[in-house]
Parts: sequence; structure tokens; C-alpha cells
Amino acid sequence: MNDNNLTVNEDKLRGGLSSVTQALDELIGGNVTLSVLESALQGHDDLLEQLSLLNASNSSLEALSHIERFIIDQALDIYSSANSDSQKDQIIECFAHHLLAVEGIGPATAKHLFEAGIAYPDDVFDLTTTDIENLSLPTASKARILALHEHYHSQGD
Repeated sequence: MNDNNLTVNEDKLRGGLSSVTQALDELIGGNVTLSVLESALQGHDDLLEQLSLLNASNSSLEALSHIERFIIDQALDIYSSANSDSQKDQIIECFAHHLLAVEGIGPATAKHLFEAGIAYPDDVFDLTTTDIENLSLPTASKARILALHEHYHSQGD
């Protein structure tokens, strides 16, 4: 299908598209559960992998990014009403990967950021220092986030 040595798995491509479509239909219909969100994210990841092998257009990848953001935003919403710490841990494990990809943010800090309604590094970096200081975070997490925020903004100069 393409010139490189990697081959597109058409079944995985179709399956990913089907999973995303079915899960989004359920989410839009009001069935916002952890299992539906996990299915949506897995379908998204499968679709992203296959579209990347096809060298999909930037607009296609951008559309997929918006779908991922919608899924993660739904996870943020159910995080606050999760029934148990293990369910919250599962949400962090599945949906906080963008935060966890930042050096210096581990599961505990990601959990505190999720509790503050933040699931993306850009959301942190878009805050002012005062906004971060006003977040209800433990002292160690707040210090870590402030240091990351300062470092991020010093790189732009």
C-alpha cells in the first residue's frame, strides 16, 4: 500500500474506525462509561497507527487529534465522579498519557492535575504563574508544575 517496509493492516484500520465510530455514537448518546471511553481510545490509537503508516494528511491527523481530545475530556468528566480510587487510577493510566509524557510529571502529579481538570501539558503551559499558584495542588506537585511551567516558557525566549 505504501513504499516503506511497514504494511497497513486493513482489518485493523477498519476495526479502529468502527470502534471509534461506535464509541463516539455511544458517548454522544449519553453512555459515558469507562469501558466505552477505553474502547474509543483504543480505536483511536489503532486508527492513528494505521493512518500514520499511510502517511495520512495533516488535516486527517488533526481531525483524529480532536477526537482524542473529546475522548479525554469525557474521561476528565467521569474522573470526578469515579466510584473508587482504583477506578481513578485506571482513568489516569489510560487517559493521562499526554501529561505522563512530560519529564517530571508522574502518576501522582498527573492525578492532581486531572483533579484540577487538566489533561494536557499545553493546558498547564497556557496558565499564568498565578493560575498555577491558585490550583488546589499539594505543595510538591505545585512546585513541580511551576518549575516545568517556568522551564517551558524560558525555552520560548
